[in-house]
Amino acid sequence: MRTSGRFAGALLDGVGDSGAPRLRRLVAVASAVGGGLMLDAATPSMGWWPLAFPAVALVAAAVWHQGARWGFALGAIAGAAFWMPHISWLTLYLGPIPWAALCAVMIVWFGLFGLAAAVATRGLARAAWPGGRSVLRAVAQAATVAALWMLREQLQGAVPYGGFAWGRLATTQADGPILQAVSWLGFAGLSAVIALAGALPVALALTPQSAERSGDTSGAGSRISSRGRPVRRSLAGAAVSLAILVALALVPAAALEQTGSLRVGAVQGNSKSGIFDDREAGGVIRDHFAATEELLDRLEAEGESVDVIVWPENSAEFSAPDNLLRNQRLAKLAERADAPIVVGTILANDDGTYSNSSVVWGPDGPTEARYDKRYPVPFAEYMPNRPFFHAIVPDLVDLVQLEYAPGTRPAALDVETRAGAVSAGIAICFDIIFDPQAVQLASDGAEVIFAQTNNADFGRTDESAQQLAIARTRAVEMGRAVVNDSTVGTSAIIAPDGRDLAALEPFTRDAMVAEVPLVSGATPALRFGAAGATLIGVIGVLGLAAGATALVRTRRPVHR
Repeated sequence: MRTSGRFAGALLDGVGDSGAPRLRRLVAVASAVGGGLMLDAATPSMGWWPLAFPAVALVAAAVWHQGARWGFALGAIAGAAFWMPHISWLTLYLGPIPWAALCAVMIVWFGLFGLAAAVATRGLARAAWPGGRSVLRAVAQAATVAALWMLREQLQGAVPYGGFAWGRLATTQADGPILQAVSWLGFAGLSAVIALAGALPVALALTPQSAERSGDTSGAGSRISSRGRPVRRSLAGAAVSLAILVALALVPAAALEQTGSLRVGAVQGNSKSGIFDDREAGGVIRDHFAATEELLDRLEAEGESVDVIVWPENSAEFSAPDNLLRNQRLAKLAERADAPIVVGTILANDDGTYSNSSVVWGPDGPTEARYDKRYPVPFAEYMPNRPFFHAIVPDLVDLVQLEYAPGTRPAALDVETRAGAVSAGIAICFDIIFDPQAVQLASDGAEVIFAQTNNADFGRTDESAQQLAIARTRAVEMGRAVVNDSTVGTSAIIAPDGRDLAALEPFTRDAMVAEVPLVSGATPALRFGAAGATLIGVIGVLGLAAGATALVRTRRPVHR
């Protein structure tokens, strides 16, 4: 144990005096960098999901008991190590400026988390605890840090300009054994539990220990004892965290009532549909016509059929209902298939704005069923504060020529099929990443989810795999099948338990068919997820307030 004590002493600063133990600054920087990089590796395309837990532990250890300014700096370092590689796909077509700008915002959120966690843990370490119970203190610190992590995720998904709800801990488990727990806990709750599992060993390892409680008041013996204790305590904390995760893995997904089934065909046209792709007008829809005709040829040869066909986002290009030839051809395809076709198209609004929409085609043409994307992407589908940003980067701002308005129509469409009317929930591209959209889909009665997307702007980067992981996690959270259909991939039909029912090779023209369950009702995650996230957020705020108050009362400087 002396070896582990010397090792801990080399890593820690503040052991043996009245201060709370924390990592030495260079060690803390290395821990922050390692945690951020490890967190990225836990996400697709590497998808090494077990790394999410030590990643949180390393980030938490870096900021634990630090001063406020240093906590912010370490949080920002961890954020940079995570976000800069995680969303590097933004640079593929748009260059470094949009990537750097979004990274900067996300890094600031990580920095604020680091500041809050540092203040909370340092203050709670100095607070008076009944009987000086270090375990109680450690649990309070770990719960506070986990809640603050979740609160950071929630805030970055809302501010600024509607936020960017990407890179959440819950989605690292899309292929892991605790995925089913998201149907009970929701994205926010599962993220908080993962953060708690990572923070608890750190809290127990770095909880302050007095010489009196170690049984040695002479000084040197106390120092050795206190330095050997962190390793033992961290192992005990890791065992508790592992027990929590094993328990979650044993919990089955929340079951919903199945009301029927639907045979779905989804088309991936592999079209040149990126912003800067060299293509002629009508090329995208022609690719999807061809892929659909090939699908129908195959089905007819096999004596099979489908109840509905799904096309991706933007697959019918601009104003498909107003284009006579496209309108008629879609109607003929629907007639041949004896099934409606749900297509993505861009529609002009009366006020000069545009909508990124889904429209249902039947044998008689477009129906009244229409959904407009609720979460248009800032700086891509609309330009906030255009005059201000135009003065800074005019060339990039001028690329955003259309102003897309957020949709206000119901999130679920009534699609008439030969199997009867089906309520199909629609999530266009980044709609799928926002929690309120999931709640709205269930509230509007969606029995299945059509997640139409266009990933062509991101090429063969990790973006489409990351988005598919979000869609997979969302399917389990909602207890509904999700048809994740892209122009170029990654396309898959996902069962309510997260399994792939069908999948397509990216960058191939193809179509997939699967029979999916139709369900009704709402999982506990959808019923109580928002309330649970609020409660967890309150825990974080109260822990931070208690820590800050303790620091003020002890009249010790927060900064060092």
